[in-house]
Amino acid sequence: MGNVTTGAPGTAAQVSNSGTAQNAILDFTIPQGPTGSAPATQFLTAYSTPSQPGTDGGSLVFDRNGLTQGTAVTHEQNSSDVVLQQPGFYTVSFHGTVAPSDGVDFPLSILLTLYQDGSPVTGANVRNNFQTSSDTSTYAFTQTVQAATAPSTLTVVSNGGSIQYNDIAITARKIGENP
Repeated sequence: MGNVTTGAPGTAAQVSNSGTAQNAILDFTIPQGPTGSAPATQFLTAYSTPSQPGTDGGSLVFDRNGLTQGTAVTHEQNSSDVVLQQPGFYTVSFHGTVAPSDGVDFPLSILLTLYQDGSPVTGANVRNNFQTSSDTSTYAFTQTVQAATAPSTLTVVSNGGSIQYNDIAITARKIGENP
């Protein structure tokens, strides 16, 4: 093998023999491919800052939208649903502060879980055991989900009893296409 060089974009690949017929030395010219571009990042952030009540089995409500780019993820303000509008893979991150509501019995075990189309997402949950009414806890999780078809709806559901939640936020970002 001899030299390998990069040819101009759009030209044909070439092979030439710079040796002899008995002792071939092949030189290759391979054209430069087109410049690629990364797909545009598509994401949505939704949040809620005022304290809101949460019920056992109820979905947390995000009252505002933050930054958004693209059309792959949507959310209506004052809704619990974050909707994946395109098939593909998404990273979903959630965080927020939770406290027990007045009048609950202790200990109180509260589980927050990400649901996709009504089913819990494996690995996207967090639990805390509250011992007193003055306890608070920060909840957070990040997980990758697949939307095999679209639309696909994400919600964060509270289980275990009555709570107050605030300073919650969710971000869903498309990271790839389905194979």
